[in-house]
Amino acid sequence: MTHRSLLGWLYRLMFLAAILIALVLFLVLPVAGSFLITNSHFHFPERGPTTPEAVGISVLPAEFVSQDGIPLRGWWIPGDRSMPVIIFVHGLNRSRLEMLERGADASRRGYGVLLFDLRNHGESGRAYTTIGVFESRDVCAASGFVKSKAVERQQILWGVSMGASSAILAAKQCPGFSAIISDSSFLSFRETVDHHLRLILRLPAFPVANLIVAITSYRMHFDPDDGDVAAAVHSMKTPILFIAGGRDRRMPPALAEKMFKESPSVVKELLIIPTARHGEAFATDRTTYLNSVYGFLERVRDNAVPK
Repeated sequence: MTHRSLLGWLYRLMFLAAILIALVLFLVLPVAGSFLITNSHFHFPERGPTTPEAVGISVLPAEFVSQDGIPLRGWWIPGDRSMPVIIFVHGLNRSRLEMLERGADASRRGYGVLLFDLRNHGESGRAYTTIGVFESRDVCAASGFVKSKAVERQQILWGVSMGASSAILAAKQCPGFSAIISDSSFLSFRETVDHHLRLILRLPAFPVANLIVAITSYRMHFDPDDGDVAAAVHSMKTPILFIAGGRDRRMPPALAEKMFKESPSVVKELLIIPTARHGEAFATDRTTYLNSVYGFLERVRDNAVPK
């Protein structure tokens, strides 16, 4: 084989390698990433109590339907009629059980409680996961359920991770909530895809993250900006308590700090649990966590600011 023919084969191999790399970067990874977001049925094992009886509460079954027809299931506790109702919203790949201990504590304080499973989670109907965009519809449906049971009572949203983001997005879509507890929310659909791609795969955001967002929004027929949580915060005066874990690499404290600074609400607070990882602020320092939440809700009642 001559030197010239050897170079020819080398160029061909380099050309094929470039095509392969381009296919992986521009097609395989973006498509796989999009389907991983929307079609995953993975569920984290629960580490705490798994039944209402285990936390000493009695519940009633709750069933309602999201605006796009997804059946949703949960547990309803009426509580004291003079107290607000708290709607608890769990995170990605979890279920209502993630919020069970918090719900039980709220119930013992007299609050009405709704614990429910978001679409594609727990006992609720199968659907595509959209990291908050369509899940916000589920939160609005939960609010409608509460109104049917306790029409005159104030409603509070309390969410963790994707649940916190879904709660904030819902408060923009179906306003009227007296307060939001936002534990470990991300800034936006775009930002969290970008951040997790860099965090998990160590890849630059461009072009893979951009393509994942574009492919997912095309497949699901939504505008990615509908998942802009930070913009929703900026547009509402609802009192919000932002919570973050100091060791959270997925939704670092800087995200909560940014939204706290940009929130126009008269009543807003920021709680950072220094040693907590993602979504683990409650488990890491339960006393500080709960004292901060209920102290905040007392200040909300005292100020009675417009929503």
